[in-house]
Amino acid sequence: MDKNAIAGIYKKVIEPNLKNWVVFEHGTCVIIYHSKEDLENEAKEVLQKYGLPTPGTPSADFEVMKLQGLAGWIVSGNQPGILNYVSEDEGEDKEDYEIGLIGRNKKEQDLKELKIIYIERAS
Repeated sequence: MDKNAIAGIYKKVIEPNLKNWVVFEHGTCVIIYHSKEDLENEAKEVLQKYGLPTPGTPSADFEVMKLQGLAGWIVSGNQPGILNYVSEDEGEDKEDYEIGLIGRNKKEQDLKELKIIYIERAS
């Protein structure tokens, strides 16, 4: 999915007053709740600190939300502000737990690579 398409989806999903956020290559979005100068490094630090799930702990839990009027799902975990987008093509004919695992795997890929494709700054 191209960066403008995924940014457009997150613009519709994230509350308007939470405008600082960063999207990584595999669709992970990190919301920066406090105004920061260096959003890129802050997002990487948040993902490195909270992005790796540990089996048997709340960090491995996730919630799957179908996007109404948009194609796909948002997968969230126990850390507020880290979201993953799973497209309709990726999640087609899958159960919620499978979609959640796809989102979690994408987050792990982003954690390994840390490649940012989009930054949204509050004006």
